[in-house]
Amino acid sequence: MGGCCGSDERSRARKLLWPAVWLLIGAFAVGLWVWERQPHHHHAEVGPHGGPLADWGDGAFHIEVVPDRDAGTVTAYVLDRWAKKPRPIDAGALTLTLRTDPETAVRLEPAPDVGDPAGRSSRFTGRHPVFKAEAKLSGTVSGAAGGKSYSGDLSQK
Repeated sequence: MGGCCGSDERSRARKLLWPAVWLLIGAFAVGLWVWERQPHHHHAEVGPHGGPLADWGDGAFHIEVVPDRDAGTVTAYVLDRWAKKPRPIDAGALTLTLRTDPETAVRLEPAPDVGDPAGRSSRFTGRHPVFKAEAKLSGTVSGAAGGKSYSGDLSQK
């Protein structure tokens, strides 16, 4: 006799169900891991400080460029792949090349933000008279982080 109320059948079903559950959990975890490492281009065109964004490294970083018209300066913020949080990098300087006539290249020096670790910066600043103009920004931000070169275009709407 098999016991009361089909318990052998339930026991067999449980033995078959648990491996299937663990297989599904594993497949989900692997899928999530793969998805997380894919480039995502679903970010806003404007960063958290109100400036236009440049995509660096297929979404590995974003650079937000914010001019200060009164001071004639510009601040570039290095942001995470979602263009939300600061992402400090080990770059010595960045270059902002503006599409002006003639072309204008501005060196952006590290200006570490509060909370940036030593030797890294999520904020870079530069000064040039072109930033006093009311023209919309359009150009390219380039630099290196972690031994890899990056470049990304931006255009202020």
